[in-house]
Amino acid sequence: MPTTHWNRKLGILLPGALRPRFIEDIGNAMYVLAELWPVTYGKAYQRALAFCARALEGRGSAVRARLAFIAAAREARVQIVS
Repeated sequence: MPTTHWNRKLGILLPGALRPRFIEDIGNAMYVLAELWPVTYGKAYQRALAFCARALEGRGSAVRARLAFIAAAREARVQIVS
């Protein structure tokens, strides 16, 4: 069974949101990318989707998926919060 939880939760502040959203696992990260992300294009965005999908299928690591998600946030100018 693949690990789908991240070692630490990640807080992001999506545009227009009043409070941060905390992401603790890859399933939630995929939901945010697919349904709430402010832009649905870009190299880092596509990589984040791919790395998260691989990790959910057990073909990739949760750590790599988290790093790809962070890169997508930077690309989309989504603020990362503590």
